[in-house]
Amino acid sequence: MEIQNNILHGPPITEVPNISLGQHLFNCLHSNADQIMQVDIQTGKHYTCKDILEKSTILSVALRNYGIKVEDRISVAAENHPHYVVSICSTLFIGATFAPLNPAYTEREFTHMLEIYQPRVLFVSRRTENILAKIASTVSWNMKLIELDDEPLDGNIITLDKVLEKYQSVTDPYASSTVQIDNNRKRMAAILCSSGTTGLPKGVMLSHRNLLLFIQNLSAPGTMDIRRGDRILVFLPLFHGYAFGMMNTAISCGAVIYIMRNFELETLLSSVEKYRITHIPLVPPVLVGLAKHPMVPNCDFSSVREIVSGAAPLSPDVANEVKQRTKLRAIRNGYGMTELSILSNMSDRTSNDNSIGPILPGFKCKVVNVETGETLVARKIGEVCFTGDQVMLGYFKNPRTTAETIDKENWLHTGDLGYFDEEGSLYITGRIKEVIKYKGFQVSPSEIEAVILSHPSVKDVAVVGKPDKLSGEIPMALVVRQPEKTISAKEIADFANENLSPQKWLRGGVKFVEHIPKTTTGKIIRRELINITTKL
Repeated sequence: MEIQNNILHGPPITEVPNISLGQHLFNCLHSNADQIMQVDIQTGKHYTCKDILEKSTILSVALRNYGIKVEDRISVAAENHPHYVVSICSTLFIGATFAPLNPAYTEREFTHMLEIYQPRVLFVSRRTENILAKIASTVSWNMKLIELDDEPLDGNIITLDKVLEKYQSVTDPYASSTVQIDNNRKRMAAILCSSGTTGLPKGVMLSHRNLLLFIQNLSAPGTMDIRRGDRILVFLPLFHGYAFGMMNTAISCGAVIYIMRNFELETLLSSVEKYRITHIPLVPPVLVGLAKHPMVPNCDFSSVREIVSGAAPLSPDVANEVKQRTKLRAIRNGYGMTELSILSNMSDRTSNDNSIGPILPGFKCKVVNVETGETLVARKIGEVCFTGDQVMLGYFKNPRTTAETIDKENWLHTGDLGYFDEEGSLYITGRIKEVIKYKGFQVSPSEIEAVILSHPSVKDVAVVGKPDKLSGEIPMALVVRQPEKTISAKEIADFANENLSPQKWLRGGVKFVEHIPKTTTGKIIRRELINITTKL
């Protein structure tokens, strides 16, 4: 780590070869064929690297037969299903772009993202099949649905098992079916959703090289130190960059993923003991649970080498309480964003404050004055900006927002406020961005506002993040009624929640106000909303 002219310089990268992420994953699965790669905690079923490789290779042949080409999009909308990894690998094997979706999306949200991605194939589960089959019948392009579960709800939708059965006889599962790409710096490997600052979610384009460098940085001894045979517990949703990155890293390192389909703290605790888990990637709300749950002091955490918290700020008090209750020496604080290929910083194992540590190899970082753009010195708070090898390609089909996020000198503006100290450790103090951080999810206030404004009894609305110890922030709506309308707070909340996925629900409630503070151009003055909410 060096500081030159108030710019932090991470260590140089170790260059990765110019191959696709799919080729890399194929090579790793092939070389570790007899090793267990995944365990489904719900059923206890084990899957070896050979199992995953065979199924992924057969499915990749099927996808090619469907006419899928390099950078065509393939999506999955499902919970943490044991077949999820097969959809990832087969997509990447043929150079297509993996574009996962949140299975909790509403019909409106699915429609919006599908219109952007226009995937040729969409993997569903029984949880999402009905809503996506309905949407699929209305789209303007040819989109094939494949059911990950053993039995579809609709007999006309083919299951993954049937696809594998159909193509098994014509596929050599040990022959490389991967597609060579011309330039892994410029070719998309994945599009991951990010809310950004306004509107509906946006698709973050990550290149093959972006993700290969992420894997290299995450698995390094100074970061998560992931080794062959390590056992990683993943309950985080696989559509999220955090868990998607962990899955790819586990394959790369020969580690085992213990997958939870749905999160339950008691299941997490029992699995740590049963499977002798070595790594647990967490988010702050789960750490709050570990700080309070009565089972924790009696749980054996002696196998755990790393607990890493990411996706939202972690309170040092919570971290210290969990360390005391689990007898672990360190809980690491990770920082990043989808636009930075998931991770840019990791606190060291001896840190006892709220530092997010130094930047990873391949990055540069500076803190700038929000008003003037001037590069600031140590311990001065401003906007945190990054440039380097893990910065995204841009937002898919959205050059305007890309240009608003990455400036002409290729610095990505995070929207987060922070400072660095004389040793080069970074501290995050707040956000310029308007997003609400609910349990690690980025929630756009303007998206919720648009839904509420569509109600005929609402004249105006502003949505704010209400502080919450368990969740970080919860959305709360300030609503101006239409004259002579008597709609209740419950009616508004029910209306919004019916049209939004769970992380966007109005858990902070609805408060009625006389007016919403705005600029002369009609933009909500969000800093004044804080004063309003404190008086309510």
